[in-house]
This record gives sequence, C-alpha cells and structure tokens, in this order.
Amino acid sequence: MDSTKMIADLCAVIDRMNVIIQAQAMELAQYGAVVHAEEIAEVRQKYARAIGEGVGP
Repeated sequence: MDSTKMIADLCAVIDRMNVIIQAQAMELAQYGAVVHAEEIAEVRQKYARAIGEGVGP
C-alpha cells in the first residue's frame, strides 16, 4: 500500500471527523441536539478502509 496515499486518506478522514465532532459539540450546547450516527458510521468505515481493515489480500 502506498504510504503517502494512506496518510492523505487518514488526514482526510480525521478532518471530516473533526468537523462532525465540532458540529455535535455545537448542537449539544443547544436544546434539541441532533446525533450524527449515520455520518459517524460512514466516516468510521472510511477510516477502516484507509488503514486496510476489511480489505482482502
């Protein structure tokens, strides 16, 4: 696996996770906060793929 691409993929995933976490923090500070469960699950799947989990030989 190309380590430069893997690092870039991981950085992109981390950036997206940070956006989601920031949005959740803002929502939790407000009445009626919304949880981004589907979005978080999607980002976790991308993270797993980026580090090679669940990928065949």
